[in-house]
Amino acid sequence: MASGFGLSGHPVKPPKHKKNRALPLTITLGSLLLFFCLALTTLWNIVLVYNYFQLDRLKQYAGPAVQVKVWNQWIILGIGSFLFVVIIVGITLFIIFMARQIIVNQLQKNFIDSVTHELKTPLTSLRLYIETLQRHDLPKDKQAQFFDTMLKDVEHLDILLNHVLEAAKAEYSGAQQPLTLTDLDPIVQDAMAVVLRRYQLAPETMVYHPTGLTVLSDPPALKLVLINLLDNAVKYSADPPQITVQAEVLPTGALQLQVCDQGYGIAPAELNKIFNRFYRSALTGSQKGNGLGLFIVRETVRRLRGKVSAASAGKDQGSCFSLVLPRA
Repeated sequence: MASGFGLSGHPVKPPKHKKNRALPLTITLGSLLLFFCLALTTLWNIVLVYNYFQLDRLKQYAGPAVQVKVWNQWIILGIGSFLFVVIIVGITLFIIFMARQIIVNQLQKNFIDSVTHELKTPLTSLRLYIETLQRHDLPKDKQAQFFDTMLKDVEHLDILLNHVLEAAKAEYSGAQQPLTLTDLDPIVQDAMAVVLRRYQLAPETMVYHPTGLTVLSDPPALKLVLINLLDNAVKYSADPPQITVQAEVLPTGALQLQVCDQGYGIAPAELNKIFNRFYRSALTGSQKGNGLGLFIVRETVRRLRGKVSAASAGKDQGSCFSLVLPRA
């Protein structure tokens, strides 16, 4: 995987994630157990059915005792088949739950590796710049350059820590946000200004035509959602990015807000996964990320009593995120 660059311009080599062997081992072992259960069930049923036909032939020569044994064979066959079905279903569910848990554990490990790497890089940079400023009497222009880079490192740390805190808040806070009738245009423009300043982009990078619409929402929470969506649109787009924000009222009366880009796109199979915690799309390449941004978006929009969805035609076809929010 190619090396990338941090917010401060320092070369960043993404951490390599070890291949998880527990998942294929669990699936293989579970599949073998299921196969053995099915084979045993099949053989067991064959024996019982064979015995039934043998006893059935003897009914005309024997008395009621044989007839009782025939009915016993059917009872044993029915109960045994039911229990085997229960066992097979239980093993299948166990395999599914174990596979999901292994996937979550691997995603958490990848997240910890990525966050640790992203924390160490700006901290090391800050330490080097501070030591340089302490030991050397640098010209004013050089000092200003160092301070500017250090400020970017601090902003990067602030963004990362805010993501972690917001993700924890989104996961453990089940209460809905108190909503008020809010003007949409200032929120969108403030979020765009934050991301433009963060990446030092030209204003024409993002296009939004004010609509004068209002939305029933919590302004700080909605601004956080838009910042995350715009940040993703910039991060996963070629240079220079081109982002469009549109707002309209749906026939249902709800407000639809769309953030569209012309970036790397999203694979169709991943459209329902990208909002999961720690999940990162395979099309992100060497771009840094912790897999929390879209998880925060989904949980925050849910507390705002809205819905969020993603659409993309595939690789290098861009993507479009749609928010549907109440207006009353």
